[in-house]
Amino acid sequence: MNKLLIVDDQIGILQMLKRRLTKLNYEVFTVSNQEDATQVLETTEIDLVLLDYMMPQITGFDLFMIFHEKYDIPVIMMTAHSSIHLAIEFMKNGGVDFIEKPLDIDVLHMRIDRAITSEKAFKRECLAKEKAESALKLANKTLTERTKVLKLKNKELDAFTAAISHDLRAPARNIHSFIGLLKRRLDIINQDKEIQDFFHFIEQGSKKMNTMISELLELAKTEELNKNVQLIDTDGVVRKIVDSICTTNPDYRTQFSIKPLPNIIGDQVLIEQVFYNLIENAVKYSHLKPEPVVEISSTMEDERIVFAVKDNGIGFDMVYAERLFDMFVRLDAQSKFEGTGIGLANVKKIVKHHKGEVWVLSKEGVETTFYFSIPS
Repeated sequence: MNKLLIVDDQIGILQMLKRRLTKLNYEVFTVSNQEDATQVLETTEIDLVLLDYMMPQITGFDLFMIFHEKYDIPVIMMTAHSSIHLAIEFMKNGGVDFIEKPLDIDVLHMRIDRAITSEKAFKRECLAKEKAESALKLANKTLTERTKVLKLKNKELDAFTAAISHDLRAPARNIHSFIGLLKRRLDIINQDKEIQDFFHFIEQGSKKMNTMISELLELAKTEELNKNVQLIDTDGVVRKIVDSICTTNPDYRTQFSIKPLPNIIGDQVLIEQVFYNLIENAVKYSHLKPEPVVEISSTMEDERIVFAVKDNGIGFDMVYAERLFDMFVRLDAQSKFEGTGIGLANVKKIVKHHKGEVWVLSKEGVETTFYFSIPS
């Protein structure tokens, strides 16, 4: 049951309104002065105030202003001397309705019901908004804390990777060195084929272990290196990498197509590593084709530059596209080619450090294109 407070200095009107509104299922409190009105408002949870404008010691408007500052309750003003100016001023200061005497109870009932319903709906909306804001603040706080923990763990993981890789480097080198000494001591040339194979497998294994350790160290150092931000001449970087790969692999017949490439902002050491890994992979997986071709190009998309490294090599099934950027992952079709499965994981990490993305499109036996984006 909604509770009404009626403030009017005319006892007859108070009695009439209480009788009629009680029949309409309201709980009605009636007072004739400011002091009694304040006492009711302090002790009872009132849903709406009906306030007469003409009061003996204070105007209804002044009384409304006092109530409005202290209590969050809708107020309807009643008056026998209506004024457009007064109505506008009243509504402008937060009054919900203005009604003229003599009162039509049906009209008054409708306006009271509308005011209370609107006020309750408004309060529910405010409460829901407060709860949503509180939940959002809590979620943001939780996310911030988790991000801090994740950054710390990533830093610890990088430090652990660097430490382990560094500690493994010496034993791996020792294995390779002592295998060489052992071969010479045992005169491997005069040994049977099976023993020669054993030594070959051990040498290849230690060589691969050394390579993996070196790449793990490079991966761990990425966090520290990504601080030297500068303008990078990607066209010059790519041509230097292509020259280096051609010099290292003189037997390859790869044809390179280098489209004009834009300058970008980033860490040059890391961006060179991205291009080197992608171009080297393109050359490696296409050089057995009769006419191997590697194409390096770029496009502008929205507010980012997208680089593409395309080859006409062995390709792969796109089912495995996402896994290709995970640590140590190598596809069956790539097993006859040298590699550790760390290079593309490093590419992904570096590109993410530069606020970009990396992805791949491939058609098995036909072609592969690696893409990565950098904000322009």
